[in-house]
Amino acid sequence: MKIRTRAFMLGLLPTLLVAVVLTAYHLHSRLDDLERTMTQQGMAMAHHLASSAEYGVFSGNTAELDKLLGQAMEEPGVASAAVIWPDQARLARGEAITRLPPLGKASQWQVGKRSWFAYPVQLSPLDKNDPFNEDRTTASAPLAWVVVGIDLHQKQVLAQRLLLASLGITLLGLALSILLIYQLALSGVQPLLDIIATVKRISSGAFGTHMDVTARSPELRELQAMVNQMSESLRSYQQEMEAKVRTVTAELEYKKKEAEQASLAKSRFLAAASHDLRQPMHAISLYVESLKPQMQGRAAEDTLNKIERSILGTVELFNAILDVTKLDAGVVQPTLAPVRIRKLYLQLADEFSAEADRRGLSLRVRAPDVWIESDAILLERIVRNLLSNALLHTTRGGVLLSARPCQGKLRLQIWDTGSGIAPEHQPRIFEEFYQAETQSPQTRHGLGLGLAIVRRLARLLGYPLQLHSRSGQGTVFSLDVPVLENGPADIDEPDEGSSGTLKGWAVVVDDDPAVLNALGHLMRQWGMETRLFNSLQQIVHDLQTAPDVVLADYQLLNGETGLMVACEVHKRWGAHIPIVLITGDTRTETIQTLRQSGFPILHKPVSANQLRALLSTLLQEPSIRQTGG
Repeated sequence: MKIRTRAFMLGLLPTLLVAVVLTAYHLHSRLDDLERTMTQQGMAMAHHLASSAEYGVFSGNTAELDKLLGQAMEEPGVASAAVIWPDQARLARGEAITRLPPLGKASQWQVGKRSWFAYPVQLSPLDKNDPFNEDRTTASAPLAWVVVGIDLHQKQVLAQRLLLASLGITLLGLALSILLIYQLALSGVQPLLDIIATVKRISSGAFGTHMDVTARSPELRELQAMVNQMSESLRSYQQEMEAKVRTVTAELEYKKKEAEQASLAKSRFLAAASHDLRQPMHAISLYVESLKPQMQGRAAEDTLNKIERSILGTVELFNAILDVTKLDAGVVQPTLAPVRIRKLYLQLADEFSAEADRRGLSLRVRAPDVWIESDAILLERIVRNLLSNALLHTTRGGVLLSARPCQGKLRLQIWDTGSGIAPEHQPRIFEEFYQAETQSPQTRHGLGLGLAIVRRLARLLGYPLQLHSRSGQGTVFSLDVPVLENGPADIDEPDEGSSGTLKGWAVVVDDDPAVLNALGHLMRQWGMETRLFNSLQQIVHDLQTAPDVVLADYQLLNGETGLMVACEVHKRWGAHIPIVLITGDTRTETIQTLRQSGFPILHKPVSANQLRALLSTLLQEPSIRQTGG
């Protein structure tokens, strides 16, 4: 209930209660007075008529009695008048008496809407001091009775008038009371209502709201003034805080821009560093691969294998750090295209088969030959990291790459029979640099970035990543990817694992002498005739015959690129000549440009097996050679 209503009811209810009580008391009192007055009037009339009828009754003069009764009927409110003798004989005027009680002394009774009054007619007592009074000291028995009937209709009319008058006076008093309550009580409450309304506006954020100090009470005036002061203080505080927020926001915006510039500079630096660092690693890996035939069967072969594993580990760590940095900087954006999932699985299985054999593990693929929509490079990196992680932590049994329909999508899963992941470690395995304590010393190496990259890439592609693992029983990672109902026409996949001597002659273009020399030496070992060039200008002037394949570094000196080399070769000898672009540049714009070219792309450091398989495909299957654009 609102305070205005409370105040109104507080002032009205006592007034209403007093008015009802006083009205009831006044009405009851007046009705009693009316009843008493009518009783006295009726009894007085009966007594007067009895006194007047004394002579007529005593003398038996009925004419005189009838005259007296007629005079009584002329009185207001008299409905009947009668003289009744002890033998029940009666002389009556007006309404007949229907019920007559035993008569004695003066009496009164009521029947219906009539009130009856009876009074005895007796001889008047003689004066005791009268000398002629001979012994009449007591009144004689009644000679007769006079009965007068009074009509109560007049009484009811008077009672109704009295009731209406009382109600009118009460309502008038209530109206005046309500007016006084509104003027006095509610006018005193109004300042409180103003205070409440002002506080509500302040609480809704309208700081600085001001109200007029109108209260008559000193306490309320002081309260209104204090509320105004509080509102003004809050407005000042709000303005001060807004100024501070603007200042802090400007500082944060400046810091954000600085951080973005620093992140951009870091990304550019890492991209440049990636290219510069990948060059020697690329050359070293090629030299190691070319030394393998020479060291086969010698004591130094084991040392060479260890050097190769160290190089591969260094390359993986280097790639992981760069991938995390690029993902955090937001420079990696997916490019969706049809991907043949079985082909991807078989390529990775072939790549990791040697590692699985070395560890005595089985590596199987169980997947339908369907197309999905994804970014082929990012998805390959996810599966590669999960497959590498599974082989690393499995000591017996094997690893399974599977794909199956699930709720309208294709669920990709990587199963292993390794040591599993304890429940307490599962929430943290996707964090950077985290490695579960349950891992053995043989499996705990690297920086712990593989699963962190997997989670970032899965979020970037919008694929839910799930983990199910039991300690000692193995682990399975799951990804749900969209399926393409109508994929590209199927193309028979060439055998990428072909071995033996490669036939044909190749042109290699690279501005790094070490890489150029190592790559040329390795391809000659594979049986290919190779010519080495370090620039586009050298090709223009010295290359006179069409090669079977061209391997060109993307970033050359003096602003030249591998795409320029490809255009020159195709212009001179036709677009049927396959071009392979090799790059150590990881910038997003560079990768996008290379993808749009349509040429096969290899990222430094290039795996010798990957390069040999690609060359075998391009040289043996001219029908599927890439054409430049």
